[in-house]
Amino acid sequence: MEFDKNENYGQIDSSSVMDYKPPIINTPWGVTKEKPMRRILITSLLAVGALVATELSATDYNLFIHGRSGDDHCAAISNTGSATADKNNYWGGTVTGVSNRRYIGFDGKKSGGAYSWSSCGAQSQTHKAMSVFCKGSNRCRIFTHSTGGLVMAYYLYAVGTSGLNIIDIRLMANASGGSELADISSTYLSWLGISSLGGELDKSVSTSGARRWNHNDTDGQTVDLTSGEASDYWGVTSPFLPGEDDGVLANHTLCGINKVSTINKSCPYGTGRLQESYRCGFLWLKTCYRNYYRWSGYKTVLLRKSDTHGGAKKHYYR
Repeated sequence: MEFDKNENYGQIDSSSVMDYKPPIINTPWGVTKEKPMRRILITSLLAVGALVATELSATDYNLFIHGRSGDDHCAAISNTGSATADKNNYWGGTVTGVSNRRYIGFDGKKSGGAYSWSSCGAQSQTHKAMSVFCKGSNRCRIFTHSTGGLVMAYYLYAVGTSGLNIIDIRLMANASGGSELADISSTYLSWLGISSLGGELDKSVSTSGARRWNHNDTDGQTVDLTSGEASDYWGVTSPFLPGEDDGVLANHTLCGINKVSTINKSCPYGTGRLQESYRCGFLWLKTCYRNYYRWSGYKTVLLRKSDTHGGAKKHYYR
């Protein structure tokens, strides 16, 4: 095949090049005749930069909600810089090696005890914490001790977690099933007139006060449980607590069992029922079984038999 030198093969007419004009484009910067690709590139870079900035500002917070106390642990919660101090030292320095930790404190003497929506009440403080630390680009892990478990469990039931970014909920030495010691305190000791004995908080954490609502409703959240079986009080309180206990709470609440029961067995790991054997029948020659059932969504993840009720404050994970 021969090529004719006089033919234009793919050549561009110089006059058409000189006559070319960039299109007029409406952009966020107004009308421009500049090439659009530069603007598109700048826009893309700005969008990526904004996304990176958002990701960098996202923080995972570790929230610690305390248990029964005669002290006022309430501190203002207004922004993510709040609640960095353990007011009145409930945790006693047990929380170590945890970044972005926040101490959610309340005044247990407020009307309603664990269910209080008063200023500095347990529920109002918890709600503020959820709104500040668990929304938007932030996420949170929630660790509670003792009555703090009742506070958080009730919040899941009454308010729920819509719009919240919760990674995990761990109830350490959980009192959401109530304590027989609070039964005694609210029945026999309130007449002493001491606000920390038989007061609003004890009434809410009694076995009847703590079980007056549906614990099965956790708004779809899995609730992790931890417990111990040693006593802070040299076993003096054990006669008042049915079955195995940690000196303050019996296993019917530590294991998340749906009714008050005498359980002489450790909390098994996982969810579902707890089965206990006993001798029965003629001359007790037969083995029978009692079945106890957990609230749905409650899961035992840690048991340290040598730990006391107070020792369970260390059952958080780092």
